[in-house]
Amino acid sequence: MKTTKDELIDKKGRSVRMVKRDGGGVGFYYQGRDAEGLIEHDEGGEFIVFNGEKRHWGGIIDPLPDDGRIQSLRDFTLFSVKPDGVRIGIVKMVEYLIKNFGGEIAAQKDVVFNETLTRKMYPYFFTEEWERELIAYMTLGPSHCFLVTGTEVHRGMYSLRNSIRRLFGCYGKPVVANFVHCSEGQIFAVQESLLFFTPEELIRLVGLKKGDTGCVTNDAPFLPPSNMTDINCGNLL
Repeated sequence: MKTTKDELIDKKGRSVRMVKRDGGGVGFYYQGRDAEGLIEHDEGGEFIVFNGEKRHWGGIIDPLPDDGRIQSLRDFTLFSVKPDGVRIGIVKMVEYLIKNFGGEIAAQKDVVFNETLTRKMYPYFFTEEWERELIAYMTLGPSHCFLVTGTEVHRGMYSLRNSIRRLFGCYGKPVVANFVHCSEGQIFAVQESLLFFTPEELIRLVGLKKGDTGCVTNDAPFLPPSNMTDINCGNLL
């Protein structure tokens, strides 16, 4: 199998590369956050084989709005507390930690996931068990979402996500049960935030980069602590 260098977006919104199959003909090689592999078809639909596991496509990717301002948004991320985190009452703690890590909260809201919204939030190739567990987990109850801005916001909030998961021992639990979520880059922040905010709301709340019409700037330094031991969380749980 030989792949091309050009990355394409297929009709389902997935990042793929065209490949020449060893036996002749062409196919598409999926490269996503969850896995990668040659897209094949069977009676269950599209699938890839990754790490010896057969995973079927279960995601939904909505096209981005045809609005150039969406591409000019300031750097921001979507940080959310999942249903198990909301249930044990860590929302206020997370709000405090976001600010302590240098982030600025542009907006926050409670959201309730259903199966469709879960598939849009996590547009992946799934094993049958993973898909079933993820949908059951995300629909347990309300989640709480934060729109967060700030300099180096992706690095800082991703570090915070990992620190919170370590604090609660999430890395020893099933992959779906990990309390908090953080977008893995600007494009994913845009895609995920548009599930909960309209384009106009997002533009108003986040603002545009310097030099764009209606720009909102924030030059405050963003210097997150090196790890969670820098923060006393005991009275916030």
